[in-house]
Amino acid sequence: MTTALRKRLESLAPERVVTPGHPRYDTLRSLFNGAHDRRPAVIFLPLDGREIAAAVDAGRDAGLRVTVRGGGHNVAGSASNDGGLVIDLRLMRRVTVDPGLRLARVQGGATWNDVDEATARYGLATTGGTVGSTGVAGLTLGGGLGYLSRSLGLTCDLVRSYRLVTGDGQRREVDAERDPELNRLLRGAGHGLGAVEEFTFRLAPVSRVHGGRFVYPLRYASRVTAAFTELMAGAPPELTCLLLLEPWGDPPVRSVVANVCYTGDDPAVVDRVRRVMSCAPPTACEFAPRSYPSMQASLGETDFGLRHYWSTCSVTAFPEELAGELVERYAAGGCGGAEGAEDIVIVTPLGGAVATPEEPGAIAFRDAAYTVLAMGIWRDPARDDAGREWARGIVRAARPWSLDGDQHVDYVNYASEPAERGRPGRAPGETHRALQAVRRRLDPDGVFGPVLPDTPVPVPA
Repeated sequence: MTTALRKRLESLAPERVVTPGHPRYDTLRSLFNGAHDRRPAVIFLPLDGREIAAAVDAGRDAGLRVTVRGGGHNVAGSASNDGGLVIDLRLMRRVTVDPGLRLARVQGGATWNDVDEATARYGLATTGGTVGSTGVAGLTLGGGLGYLSRSLGLTCDLVRSYRLVTGDGQRREVDAERDPELNRLLRGAGHGLGAVEEFTFRLAPVSRVHGGRFVYPLRYASRVTAAFTELMAGAPPELTCLLLLEPWGDPPVRSVVANVCYTGDDPAVVDRVRRVMSCAPPTACEFAPRSYPSMQASLGETDFGLRHYWSTCSVTAFPEELAGELVERYAAGGCGGAEGAEDIVIVTPLGGAVATPEEPGAIAFRDAAYTVLAMGIWRDPARDDAGREWARGIVRAARPWSLDGDQHVDYVNYASEPAERGRPGRAPGETHRALQAVRRRLDPDGVFGPVLPDTPVPVPA
């Protein structure tokens, strides 16, 4: 069956069909999370929606699992598979901006670097990921947090329409009028519902921001976490501060970092940021006017191929007790050891436009105040168990403040377990049942993965 599939795809574009033994096979199959060593039978790189549809039909007829790869960043490794067909969209990265209508048409293989570069020419932006090499499609279909979330909404809230190929091989234009249920589910539960050929995003004027980072020695963590909570209490939606526990400097030293982005124009807000964050003497302070793309790049990039395990929790508050617990666990050391990897804790404030979307979509955590993310990152496979346990332990500490207690209402893009094995919170109750009904309607053969029972199957944190 694989030989027949290969020949069928080669009839479209022989130079863009890659199988084991091809010189580019190992490069193309590699993922951001090196803990996943997927080996698909065939990788196909389409140039347009017609070729995507042909590949979906070919994969279905061959009886193979079909997976779509955008940026390859999904930490659960869901951008590839073993023994199936991967439709790799990396050649479909075009971004077309209409500044008059404030819209951007973005192909499914684009990254946030592509989008930010194109929209910044017109002083416009949409909510994007804070790591530029992240794929637009994966981040958007799972929700999409970024510096603009509180002022504009999650990335999925800013999608005007989708053009995608579903498991039945049909190319569809989807919006709230043409397919309201699919449109709703694509906004937060969209992974595995199809291959998005193109998104149309709404844009807003964002050119210069006031932003940067305040870095402090870890011994001042209690002061800084209190300042972070104070800063975000009653903050305007144009102000976002990410609190990070991470290695910083050369050589890296465990530190506490406040990464601040303000898109408004009120000098009093800028003054308040400086006043509140003067809570302790910083190791470094880089808070100043800058371009939005430079703010997007401020967290840097993480190399592909490191081993990752992430765990997350949506919480209703960030009290002193929780902050102290996270700092204590972080200070005790994580999974990276001395061989050059790292472990990171990120606390992201929500509220603002996140909580008040025009279309709620399938997002389960809108009423949370913060997300807590533990990123275990390491190199040595012998540390796999330690890395997973470290990340899970961080989040266990946050569970008493969880939005829904044992229901684990979390952000699917931060989930290291495959989404189809997800906890109830990743597609709770009615949403989970609706998701399975749509998959039965549009992908009856399970091309993009098996249709699951209507009752969610929990996975331990």
